[in-house]
Amino acid sequence: MKKAALFLIACVASATILAGCGGGSSSSSDDTGGATSRTISGTATAPAGAVAFHEAPSVFELALNALIPSAHAAITGLDPVGGATVELLRVDNAGNPVGEVLAETVTSITGDYRLTLPEGVNLAGDLIVRITGTGTEMRAQVVDQAVNINPVSEFVLRKFIEEGTDLDQLVVTDVVTLSGKVDTFDLTAGNDLSDMLAKLDQEVGEFVEQQVAVIKEQPGDVDSVTGDYRSAAFSLGLHDSDNNNFGTFANDMWRSQFNFANGGGDTVAITLEGEESAYSNFSGMSVATGSIYYETDIDTESENLSGTLTDSGILSIEGAFEEEINGDNAFRYPSVIYNLQQVKNKGLFFLLSQEAAVRYGTTDTNGDEEPDALDPNDRRGDEVFRALEVFARSPSGMSDSDLSGAFGRVFLETYAQTGVIELQTEVNVVTFNGDGTFDYGDATGHRVGLESNGSTYQALNEIGTNGEPIDVGADGDIISAGTDDGQPVPADGFVNDTFDFIAFAETENNENVWAQFNKTLMVKLPESAPDVAGKKYRLMLLSAALEGVGNGTSDIEMINSQFNSYVTLSSNTAGTLAGDFTEVHKTGLGGDLSVDSDTASAALNVTVAANGATTLTLADQDGSNIMEGFFNQDASLGVFTTRWVPQGGDPNELGLVVLIDVTE
Repeated sequence: MKKAALFLIACVASATILAGCGGGSSSSSDDTGGATSRTISGTATAPAGAVAFHEAPSVFELALNALIPSAHAAITGLDPVGGATVELLRVDNAGNPVGEVLAETVTSITGDYRLTLPEGVNLAGDLIVRITGTGTEMRAQVVDQAVNINPVSEFVLRKFIEEGTDLDQLVVTDVVTLSGKVDTFDLTAGNDLSDMLAKLDQEVGEFVEQQVAVIKEQPGDVDSVTGDYRSAAFSLGLHDSDNNNFGTFANDMWRSQFNFANGGGDTVAITLEGEESAYSNFSGMSVATGSIYYETDIDTESENLSGTLTDSGILSIEGAFEEEINGDNAFRYPSVIYNLQQVKNKGLFFLLSQEAAVRYGTTDTNGDEEPDALDPNDRRGDEVFRALEVFARSPSGMSDSDLSGAFGRVFLETYAQTGVIELQTEVNVVTFNGDGTFDYGDATGHRVGLESNGSTYQALNEIGTNGEPIDVGADGDIISAGTDDGQPVPADGFVNDTFDFIAFAETENNENVWAQFNKTLMVKLPESAPDVAGKKYRLMLLSAALEGVGNGTSDIEMINSQFNSYVTLSSNTAGTLAGDFTEVHKTGLGGDLSVDSDTASAALNVTVAANGATTLTLADQDGSNIMEGFFNQDASLGVFTTRWVPQGGDPNELGLVVLIDVTE
């Protein structure tokens, strides 16, 4: 977890629609209601077909423009709903009315309404107000005394319903807080409600779903996750310079030390104790002419954070809004939500962060000829990052004998130098002998590249070696692994406290000539094929695609799954993949960034070998997504490489996938 930029959808949502679902907290309300009679009031607004509207900005434009909100940003194209009946009623978890209408009133010509809560009726997530029209309705949860009814309130309620939330168990202040985060979002309304809801889903659906995933859950057992942790992150990044034909393909890697402690209730008190990082950007007008910049950093300052743990193993951490000045450039980092998913019954978490930033020029406000403030009128470019990070609890008193048995290994590497960007993946089995040595099994893999004269592909095969030394400290820190010319090779990795998971995060460079970054994940393998039938897995996918030629006509993409994406396996041979994916792409290294989203719902072909080696294949008329890797001993965690193979062609997209069992 590293606040190098802002969470992309959170960027949108941190400037999204307070008008929905209550419009902010009310000092006159409380969580439980009371015996005294109270009123609720608000305004009803809806899209008007007669209102002309401009073409809506793209997802990325909205995300970035949200960083400089206008003084009174709001949804435009919404009109007051006058003379409409407002009904107060209860709903079940599917949103269907329960019982009779509890009270009703009529909106004024300006869309305003006021309604008295009946005696004994308190604020609650399953208490709503609604207005109905021909074939449609708009609703808002009555979780505050200020309740506006509009497309956003309807959208948030639908998200709670879609995620299977127990509405009457919601803490009303949590719903109000969510509404407050979905605030002042510049969006032009569509012609009708369905169009408006579709726009909201495109722009803020991911953010709301991440929040709902936490709000709907019961508190988790904090004591079960306390301890010292190490984390390792691998990040891909794309930057542009506004319409200036100059851009960047970037990598970032950090290795951090944390302590998780019981902060009371469902709160995890988190201390970031130190961090090592490396960063490179390959920048220029094209791959053919780009150049490498590389730097490293060690940060020993500590930082205190707070997270909320749910009983489903989500550890949610919120980062604050920040601005940073770095020489002639300044950056804005709006508040971020990080949802870490725990592997069942382990001190092991994974995070797939979706971040972005806007870059500005600076200004001198005190006349000392040194830049000291961000200049919002000098917008210079966009920066988007995706990072896959693992947090593993550290052992104590570890010895060589604790690390034994066969482990499935997956690996991703990036490489860049003038004229070349490459991606590489590998899969193999590594066997630890319990005596400080390991056998490195034969590996297979894939390499895709983008060069001056075109894209490249190569299938890889590597012959294994036996009896390689590994030096692991008592706290699970991997000091060296393997040899080179008879000398131990320094390594940056760690083993978890149950000795069944290993991660490496490493980087090399040659001055400013070339740079490479790699990420390794390893799980201890079962002795017989695990039974995955009936299991549901949260899908975390991070990949990149390289196509075309490196002279400026190439296509560079980053692809990631959104938080509520799942693989469900009906047997050891079949399953389904259902989720949403974000694609950030640019034409040429110097091209401007754009963002698309895609929804997938398709059947998977599955093969699970006796040692847990698994292949998941999603195929259609355009080609195949192939995920190749391993499940651990109880199939609670799977690690995979992924590649996209176009029909009749070679792979052009490579990445990593993590599957975490979230079966209820």
